[in-house]
Amino acid sequence: MIIPLGVYLASYWAWFTSETGVDRHAVGNEIGEGGTWSFIPSALRSLWYYSGNVLQFHAGLTNSAGNHHPWESKPWTWPMGLRPMLYYYADGEQVTGCGAASCVKAVMLIGTPAMWWLALPMLAWAIWQTFVRRDWRYAVVLTGYGAAYLPWFATLDRQMYYFYAVALAPFMVMGFALVLGDVLGKASASVERRTTGLLAVSLYIGLVVANFVYLWPILTAMPITPESWQNHLWLPSWK
Repeated sequence: MIIPLGVYLASYWAWFTSETGVDRHAVGNEIGEGGTWSFIPSALRSLWYYSGNVLQFHAGLTNSAGNHHPWESKPWTWPMGLRPMLYYYADGEQVTGCGAASCVKAVMLIGTPAMWWLALPMLAWAIWQTFVRRDWRYAVVLTGYGAAYLPWFATLDRQMYYFYAVALAPFMVMGFALVLGDVLGKASASVERRTTGLLAVSLYIGLVVANFVYLWPILTAMPITPESWQNHLWLPSWK
């Protein structure tokens, strides 16, 4: 309990050291300095006040209240990254450098399809390994993945975006690492089995790297042609 709390508070170090952070000096301004909780440092009380405001804002940011965003998504699209998030897009005369008459720049949050599109088969394998083979390693991955994913289904009315799936990524990667270990084979396996497994693992990792390199221009706002931009949008839901 102490370590997670410490990590959480440390993530706010920039806010704590700021003089202009939102609600950084709420104590003495928005809320009084005295009272039952006056023994708690003002910085922590201000953080509590700020967190309460954030929770209140997002609790009311619901679809039923008329709040909609063109790039919002629901959690059932996250495992495969079916609805990414467009952070930035620019075109026109001010965008140059692609070697063509017109150029565009874009920053899109999108998972590498070579991994994310295989997330469901990986999870199915993890479930089988956990409940049939009793492999505790897969159980850890499923627990972390489920803890980061399943609670979102309890509040489906609120606005949601693909960047909330960032917490899934570490457990997805660990799951793939375990699966690739199974493909590679045990150390006691025959040389032929290990060689075949190593070839399969190497080819897959090469595919993932190549896929990531291909997406690099739309991850980093590199100037590209409009045709290249459209070619990067593989699915209708990516547009």
